[in-house]
Amino acid sequence: MAERLNYQCKFEKYKEELIRLRRHFHRHPELGLQEFETSAFIQEYLGKLGYRFRIVEPTGIIAEHPCQDEAAFAGKKKVVLRAEMDALPIQEQTGLSYASENAGVMHACGHDGIVASALVLARILAEEGEVFPVRMRFLFEPAEEIGEGAKRMLAAGALDGEPDIFLMFHYAVDQSFGMAVHEGQASAMINGMEIRVHGKSSHWCEAHKGIDSIYAASLVVKALHDLNETYKGKGPCLIGIGTIHGGEYSNIITDLVTLRGNIRAAYEEDYQALDKRLKETLNEIEAKTGTRIELEYPKPAVLPFANDPELTRIAETAGRKIFGEQFLLEGEEQLFLSGDNAYRYFLHTKGLFSVFLAGIPDKGYPLHHPKFQIDEDILPYSLEALYEILSGIDKDM
Repeated sequence: MAERLNYQCKFEKYKEELIRLRRHFHRHPELGLQEFETSAFIQEYLGKLGYRFRIVEPTGIIAEHPCQDEAAFAGKKKVVLRAEMDALPIQEQTGLSYASENAGVMHACGHDGIVASALVLARILAEEGEVFPVRMRFLFEPAEEIGEGAKRMLAAGALDGEPDIFLMFHYAVDQSFGMAVHEGQASAMINGMEIRVHGKSSHWCEAHKGIDSIYAASLVVKALHDLNETYKGKGPCLIGIGTIHGGEYSNIITDLVTLRGNIRAAYEEDYQALDKRLKETLNEIEAKTGTRIELEYPKPAVLPFANDPELTRIAETAGRKIFGEQFLLEGEEQLFLSGDNAYRYFLHTKGLFSVFLAGIPDKGYPLHHPKFQIDEDILPYSLEALYEILSGIDKDM
């Protein structure tokens, strides 16, 4: 891989440690707010390196190394790096020798690699001491997948002391061996939704006495499909249904169908427009079928965030140095319709979101798929890219 990139990775010496850590976390995944073994492992690892840390109940960790109390760190930029710890409720199907040992739980989003990389970066800081380019705080965040982690970390003081910069990174598999950074907006506005279609129960032999909620729900699904096909917004956007539940007996008209899904848009104006169209569509189906339809967003929307322009230039320099032509500077039109509760950090300080492309040819299973895998060869390169970004922050900001 180094020959293909024409770059000699100086952090290759950490590859074995990165892989060991990543496979440990992959083998022992835990769901959000249940990451007790993961948190204990991280605490032990950091403790051996001399870190001081505090726990954000129940499992989060805020960690800093005491070497940064020395005068040599006084004028350095303060950087906070976030690493997500939680896994997903998915039964793994990779067949890997280090596959999940926890039934129905899997790291299918690369968080195992993120935590491993953050820990080795913490090790490098401890080894380098005052030579390290910036002052670092590490956040090991629980419950990112359920949108609970960031607000807990912030409430516990994750950004106390007015840090200069917030960093986050992901591993993606839509392309192989590279790095991508978005110019400007780097995430979408998203929200989960629940649609409840209320009809009237009756035996099918007296169908005229009932109101068919399943039929009305089918119209909802069709209408949302058509809306996705016809609505042309400023940027990419969609409404998707992920689950449908209704009915218990084949000879009874059911009185309730529940649909759960999500609404996603690159731009808030498209999000609001889709929400308006959705409500109008449901009103039309109500009138046509005689059902009563309720729309609920159980949680507030996850807001979009944008990369700081100066940090984007620093990341571009680092990315091109290490990945060459396999570094991608992407525009907002290439925005992936994902969201992250990390937007809460971006509300308080300038930030940067980098993506390391770790797809394996012929094994291109997407995020949250039971066969999701990342190319572990990228781990030392991504670690060095992060270090180069920190060095750029030290020199150029």
